[in-house]
Amino acid sequence: MEALQEIYSQVLDLGGSLIAISPQLPKYTKQVVKKHNLSFPVLADIDNNYADKLGLVFTLSEKLKELYSKFGIDLPRFNGNDTWQLPMSGRFLVDSNGIIRNVDVHPDHTTRPEPDEILEFMQSLA
Repeated sequence: MEALQEIYSQVLDLGGSLIAISPQLPKYTKQVVKKHNLSFPVLADIDNNYADKLGLVFTLSEKLKELYSKFGIDLPRFNGNDTWQLPMSGRFLVDSNGIIRNVDVHPDHTTRPEPDEILEFMQSLA
């Protein structure tokens, strides 16, 4: 999210907009926005309903559940359910006509598109 904040003004300068979607409950989403001083909207996808429609949801294994718990990550509390599900990280670039022009989805949440790639693609659409 911080990397997106760094390019947010450039996204706006290119005529774009930026929206993030989180599986966390709105109260935790608001905390993330405040903590990272985000100026773009972060929407709450309750129960991963939207991510599920996109086929992006996976359920954590028992081993991962234990690891999350060991590190004090209370996913059921943050997400408001006990499904232990998360969405894969994804980026969708949509043009002004509502046509999806680029999709980048990764099962590994640590793999995300570089901010420069986002800007380069936006410039190619201009």
